[in-house]
Amino acid sequence: MKSTDTDKSDHSILLIDQCEVLQSHVAGCLRDHGYDVHVTGDVEEGRSYWQQKQPEVVICGASAPDVDGLELLRDIKAGDTDTQVIMISGAGGMEEVVKALRLGATDFLVDPVSDPEVLLHAVKRALEEYELILQNKRYREQLEETNRELKNSLRLLKEDQEAARAVQLKMLPPTSKKYGNIQIEYEIIPSLYLSGDFIDYFSLGPGRIGFYLADVSGHGASSAFVTILLKTMANRVKQQHRNSERDGLLPAQILKKANQDLLPLGLGKHLAVFCGYIDCNSGKLIYSCAAHFPPPILVTEGKSVALHGKGLPVGIFDEVNYENQQVNIGKEFHLVILSDGILEVMPQNSVAEKEQYLMEIISKGIHNVGELADHLGLHTKEVVPDDIALMTVSCSGAESA
Repeated sequence: MKSTDTDKSDHSILLIDQCEVLQSHVAGCLRDHGYDVHVTGDVEEGRSYWQQKQPEVVICGASAPDVDGLELLRDIKAGDTDTQVIMISGAGGMEEVVKALRLGATDFLVDPVSDPEVLLHAVKRALEEYELILQNKRYREQLEETNRELKNSLRLLKEDQEAARAVQLKMLPPTSKKYGNIQIEYEIIPSLYLSGDFIDYFSLGPGRIGFYLADVSGHGASSAFVTILLKTMANRVKQQHRNSERDGLLPAQILKKANQDLLPLGLGKHLAVFCGYIDCNSGKLIYSCAAHFPPPILVTEGKSVALHGKGLPVGIFDEVNYENQQVNIGKEFHLVILSDGILEVMPQNSVAEKEQYLMEIISKGIHNVGELADHLGLHTKEVVPDDIALMTVSCSGAESA
């Protein structure tokens, strides 16, 4: 019998069976319900049609003299297709039914297919299965595309972070430097790829050293951006005051200027800053605090003292005034400055206990950055919850050659 076809509808079905009565009955029933049915009694023609057209459902006899439906079922399920297969088996052919289901048939019908409702129900189930598989495939494709986009975004983010980190590291001064008999050391341990803590120091002429430790709220790229902005501001202030009188560069004025510059930008960030100025000739340290905590510890003449200071964070309030404070540093001293990230990794229960512990170890002679970091176990931690910055400014009393 020649194959017949009808106008296309929303769903396509391939019927392969040699029995003309079954062809007429099944195809007629399905077409009456709006299905597009292609009918053939030749399995090879049916195989070719399936390969070219990829119908949603194939209805095929399990076995006949010239129709090996199980072999076709194997081919369909082995191929890259979502086509669902309904097998037709003669009464009593349970072995064929079991084989068909194991090979992946969606359903089976017992010949003769006399009840239209049974046929339509089987086809409906097969189409629902087809749609479900197709939908899952679309979801997987969307997920794969989303994953590709995410990986690409992460790659670009990493590239941006690497570029930002390179810029930030470039703007940081050397981790150790000597100005006459003044030794400055620092270390920054970021919680993320970039740090919100920033340190800078600079010479302001013979015997005059300026420095600051800034802790930007939060951490990561946005906080790191503020540190770069801070460096630019500090450079501008440094140039303005490099050749001025000794009292021209006062920390409180620097903090006030930084506050005035940051506020209009609306970055949503604020800074805790300890800004200091050492005059080696007069043996004085002039400093100002903007919400810096914990207080730096100064060791001089056998005594250790916490340098408390009052001052609001930089970048939040208008018309903020900061206070300059002055202490004698003598010919030999050690100044230890830490950002508040250090408190997050200390084992003591209360902040007061942590401050007391820092005072004790520094008073006992642990003054340089490496010893402090080792004593506090910073180098053994893979991840820290907040950026940590350590800075020491020391004077041995005798200028090195």
